[in-house]
Amino acid sequence: MGYTRAARGFTLIELLVVIAIIAVLIGLLLPAVQKVRESAARAKCQNGLKQVALGAHNFHDANMTFPAGMSNAVGADGAAYSGEDRRVWAHYLLPYIEQPTIGAAVIAVGATNALYAITPTSLHASTPIPLLTCPSDPASPKTATFAGNQGFHSNYVACAGSTRFNSTSSTPAFQTLNGVFSPNPSVRVNLLGITDGTSNTLLVSEILLSADVTDHDTRGRIWNNNRSGGVMFSTIGTPNSKTMNDRVNKCQSIPSAPCDTAGGTDLVLLARSRHTGGVNVGLADGSVRFTRDSVDPTAWLGAGTRAGGEVPGDF
Repeated sequence: MGYTRAARGFTLIELLVVIAIIAVLIGLLLPAVQKVRESAARAKCQNGLKQVALGAHNFHDANMTFPAGMSNAVGADGAAYSGEDRRVWAHYLLPYIEQPTIGAAVIAVGATNALYAITPTSLHASTPIPLLTCPSDPASPKTATFAGNQGFHSNYVACAGSTRFNSTSSTPAFQTLNGVFSPNPSVRVNLLGITDGTSNTLLVSEILLSADVTDHDTRGRIWNNNRSGGVMFSTIGTPNSKTMNDRVNKCQSIPSAPCDTAGGTDLVLLARSRHTGGVNVGLADGSVRFTRDSVDPTAWLGAGTRAGGEVPGDF
């Protein structure tokens, strides 16, 4: 007499064991996947900085100087003054970083107080520029602003030196600082002026962007730079500093990029990123490297100056 064997399925305990094993495997795999993603993002940021550094050198070859960090005064934001020019270093490099159309528009518009609001630059202000974005920053690319459409924000900033951008005076004034990109249109640095050595001098680095929530955050805002120096950085504080906040005229402080809102005084911006342990930097010789948050503060400070005469340190 034949019989039929009852089909045997998984018991509840066996099913729970399988689920637990799968969960453990996912837990082991996820950090590795995240590490690979961050490695790729970091490499892309390095490539962007490399292209910016090479673009700066191509600009130098054509003009015999690097551009100024800013073409308008540093200080309290307010009514436009005669001859104000809100174009910044990034605009002058556009033709040299594969953005000839936007670059031509910037050149055509000339000196103006409202790059994001007038033709022809208004046609391009909200266009993300891939080479100026870092995929490690969750807030990038940023184009939305609190009031009005004030354009794309850059993750990369030019080195203005090793000090704050201005003094305690709230009167907007052109400043002459000790980095390659001074916020003064009359100060144009050339390679001969980098007497500390191009391999010892910072050219560009990264910042983190913060979304506009209850007000503007002008860090990285190239199309209306708010006279804050938000398109430059200083080595007065080490990368991703936990002891010194950024200070610009308008900002939205976040844990990874703390910021104090200023009235035009003692403005400063520090290099920051979401990379593990440091930031990418581009040097005046066109090279790119990764600098750790634990960098010697004295070496980092000296790397911000173009002619400070410091003994080169490891940064």
